[in-house]
Amino acid sequence: MNLIVKKYGGTSVGTTERIENVASRIIEDIKRGEVPIVVVSAMSGETNRLVSLAEKIDPQYRGPAYDMLVASGEQVSVALLAIALQKRGYKPQPLLAYQLGIHTDKIYSKARIQKIDGQKLIQFCQKGLIPIVAGFQGIDDEDNITTLGRGGSDTTAVALAAAIQAESCEIYTDVAAVCTADPRLVPQAKELYKVSFEEMMEMAGLGSKVLHIRCVEIAAKYGIRIHLRSTFESREGTWIVPEGEIMENPLVTAVTHDANTYVFTLHPTPEGTSFLADLFKKLAARGVIVDIITQSQTEKGQRLAFSVTKEDVPLAKQVLKETLPSTVNIETMEGMAKVSVVGMGMRNHPGVAATFFQILAQEDIPVQLVTTSEIKISAVISSQHLEKAAQKLSAAFSLVGGV
Repeated sequence: MNLIVKKYGGTSVGTTERIENVASRIIEDIKRGEVPIVVVSAMSGETNRLVSLAEKIDPQYRGPAYDMLVASGEQVSVALLAIALQKRGYKPQPLLAYQLGIHTDKIYSKARIQKIDGQKLIQFCQKGLIPIVAGFQGIDDEDNITTLGRGGSDTTAVALAAAIQAESCEIYTDVAAVCTADPRLVPQAKELYKVSFEEMMEMAGLGSKVLHIRCVEIAAKYGIRIHLRSTFESREGTWIVPEGEIMENPLVTAVTHDANTYVFTLHPTPEGTSFLADLFKKLAARGVIVDIITQSQTEKGQRLAFSVTKEDVPLAKQVLKETLPSTVNIETMEGMAKVSVVGMGMRNHPGVAATFFQILAQEDIPVQLVTTSEIKISAVISSQHLEKAAQKLSAAFSLVGGV
């Protein structure tokens, strides 16, 4: 069987009309000889609505009831798409996580998949059924509903592809391809035909909303090529592939950003690495992803600063409240953004950092925090400077059309 996992995002199933369109597209794929396994997200805006309901009652709570609530959006999409296929004379098999056996850990709102029974999917397909799977959700070892974090349906799709040993996974969304920058900030950004797993992981981790970072991690681990495509066009989009499939890496592949960056500043903190070890261990245990960390000595003692994304702020605040002594002042810097340049070519070419900071200096953009790796440079800046920084950096590294 030509098994292909196809994931449709929130905008793809955002209305009943769009769900009808997805059903028609799936049927066209079947007529071409494909055997689809479909993963769907909640209808666009639905997860945000559910989250806002929970936060009106308790903005800090993240537990089984929270995940039960926010996972319900996918159940609606699965049911509606199944009805649309049934109407067309096909046999869908709507599936929630517990029916398929998508097992996760217990980190609510940010659970990680531990195992999937891929054989069940294959058996459904052998019976002539079309599996329609709810993305974003799983179950823990006590059968509580869990969710995989923002963009978790991408992770579901690639994990299913790995479970059935597929060679590729198609991710359908409202964009036609991965671009060298977010076109909303940089209108002249160019489309990329191929991006390496390593670059895409950095881009996803640095704020690119095109793909969920954990889906790319799974794809890299199991060799699952990802084809990101538009739901509303038939042409090819961007392939996420092993580095060896890319003939020559450009110096910089993309400028990415995260407009929802928060910085916590703690001072004075206890001296010594044992404090740091204990703090970051507790943050990790709660599923908080800490990005940039800096420590400095001031007249008033040690100062620690670290950045997290907006979705991790409630959990981070809980950990800090439970961990820190009352003598430590906690400050939160809001209205911040992270801008980054990513590229495999940076490993073998000097001067990228010099150009990066020269551009920010020329535009008089203050930098709060900095982090680097061999294929990325990131800086936390005020969000009011983000658009200008993204545009100037894109032009400097020839990532826009006509440059």
